Amino acid sequence: MNEEKRVSDEERELMTERVGYAWKNFEDQQAIIRAADLKAGYLVTFLLFFGASTIPLGKEVLPKLRWVSAGEIAASGLYAATYVVFALGFVRALYLISHVLTPRIARHHARPADGRELLYYEHVVRYENSAAYFEAMAKVSPEEMLRNVTDQVYELAMIVKAKVDSLRAFSQAFKITLVAWFISTAVGFWIMTWMK
Repeated sequence: MNEEKRVSDEERELMTERVGYAWKNFEDQQAIIRAADLKAGYLVTFLLFFGASTIPLGKEVLPKLRWVSAGEIAASGLYAATYVVFALGFVRALYLISHVLTPRIARHHARPADGRELLYYEHVVRYENSAAYFEAMAKVSPEEMLRNVTDQVYELAMIVKAKVDSLRAFSQAFKITLVAWFISTAVGFWIMTWMK
C-alpha cells in the first residue's frame, strides 16, 4: 500500500514537472510572438517612412525625366527602374509584414471535448459561464492538463513559425526596397539639380 502511494506520488510529481516544463515552453512561445509583433510594428513604421518620402520626390522627378542624350537616358532609366523596384518591393514587404501581424486562430479541435481545449480563448468562451468552465477545470486530471498545455504549445509554435517565416521573407524584400529607395532618392535628387 505504501509502495503504491509512493509510486502514485512520484507519478504525480513527475506529471507536475512535465506540466511546469510545458507551461514554461508556452510562456516562451508567447514571448516570441510578442517580440515578432513588436518588431513588425517598428518595421512597418520604417517602411511607411520610405514610402512617404518617395512619393513626393517621384511627383517632382518623373515629369522631368528626359530620354534624349546618353546621360539623360541612363539617369532617367536608372531612376525609373529603381522607382519601380522600390514600388514593387514596398508592396511585397507590406504584404509580408501584414502576415506577421495577422491574428491567428486554433487550427485543431473545432469543438471542445471534456477535459480538452481549456486554454484557448475561443474554446473557453464556449462554456456557458465561468462556473461551467470552473467545473470543467476541476475535473481535469494531470494528464489532461498536460495535454491542454502541450496542445497550446504546439499551436503557438505554429504561430511562431508563420510569423518568423514572414519576418524572414520581409527582411529580404525590405533590403531590396531599401537599396532601391537609396538609389532612386539619390538619382532623383541628382536629376532635380541638373535638369532645372
